[in-house]
Amino acid sequence: MALTLRRRLVDLSLMRLNIDRWAVVYLVISAFYPVLKPSVFPHPGANALLHGGLAVFIWIVPPLLRGSRFFALRLLGDIYLPLIFPLFYAEMEYLGLIFFDFENSLDPSLIRLEEWIFGFQPSLEWSRAWPLVWFHELMEFAYFTYYFLAVAYLVLAFRARNLYGRPSWDLVRAFIRDLSLTMLICYTMYTLFPAWGPKYFRAGYVEVGGWIFTDIMHQIHENGALLGAAFPSSHVAASMIPWWHTWENFPRHRWWMTTIFVLLCMSTVYNRYHYVVDVIAGLMLGALVLFIGSRLGDSARDSLKKRN
Repeated sequence: MALTLRRRLVDLSLMRLNIDRWAVVYLVISAFYPVLKPSVFPHPGANALLHGGLAVFIWIVPPLLRGSRFFALRLLGDIYLPLIFPLFYAEMEYLGLIFFDFENSLDPSLIRLEEWIFGFQPSLEWSRAWPLVWFHELMEFAYFTYYFLAVAYLVLAFRARNLYGRPSWDLVRAFIRDLSLTMLICYTMYTLFPAWGPKYFRAGYVEVGGWIFTDIMHQIHENGALLGAAFPSSHVAASMIPWWHTWENFPRHRWWMTTIFVLLCMSTVYNRYHYVVDVIAGLMLGALVLFIGSRLGDSARDSLKKRN
């Protein structure tokens, strides 16, 4: 009995990916943030219990799902962490106030840095110089594509077996690893160094009209956007992950993924969601994660290959 249990635990550990460990570390550390300033975080005890329960769940359930014979369960075991990102993002409403209040955010420093580099605020001056409805609509569309680029890459990855004869699960796991690490770093940065961005931090309002995607993004930001999540730009950093994995693995799709990625980077500034330095920081973060991810590999995947 003991030997069987031990073998099952070993098999489970071999199915545990790096993202599982990173997620557990993030959950444990962020569970203690509210203790530092309980006045801004509702129900810190319940939050700690939620984080603890999620950490246990992640430590056990996704590795089990990866060993399933059913495609849907195996897929869920690999892509579960991005599905939890909305919870992590929602917590920023309170975590962003743990170390800094609104008046002491990173924004003044970023504004001074941009004025030192450019002599003005690019995010404001660009939209003032080009108050073009069609261009604004294009930029809002590009910004909106952020929510679907990861799905687009996953579709490409699962078609890869038939088109290129490559192991699609490896492509998926490498992509999810890099995307997850990127977002966990962003959430940590937003907690420790919150910045609100030029649209919200007393930078002046610029009225530019639009159509369908302008209205969609307006609704998203009215009902779901949180302050304090500007530096670095997760839109840029996270979108760089599917762009690079597409560039590396699917050359025929480079043109449209690159076009969308470039437009998306532009849109973050034109639409005043981010400072230019947020974009630069996002590109640097994405590049760093891709470099680290390619060097770390995936311990569970490599172990399973050796066993097989």
